[in-house]
Amino acid sequence: MSTFANAAFAAGSQPAAKPAVELDGASVRALAAALPAFAEKAPQAQLDQYIVHVKPPADGLVQIVFEPRQPEGAPPTLGGRTAAGAEVNVWVRSEDYTVERSSLAR
Repeated sequence: MSTFANAAFAAGSQPAAKPAVELDGASVRALAAALPAFAEKAPQAQLDQYIVHVKPPADGLVQIVFEPRQPEGAPPTLGGRTAAGAEVNVWVRSEDYTVERSSLAR
């Protein structure tokens, strides 16, 4: 029995697989509308180095937050800027998926 128990740990620890991201169609449409506004506000940003938050609609607007990843062990920075770029917030109308406004984090 101990052979089976030890066999499971023989390969060492493996990194955990990332879970699938699940978005409904409305969130995808809002995100697609927000991408050009993000690119306009932060043209040098490295999108691959961002975490994107799609918030539920409130008052007819969906807020999309493009948050740059912090380097490992780095403290949060004022204004949400890292070497990857600045934090960008985009509000998209849930009625017609047009951009209401966008801003850089302060």
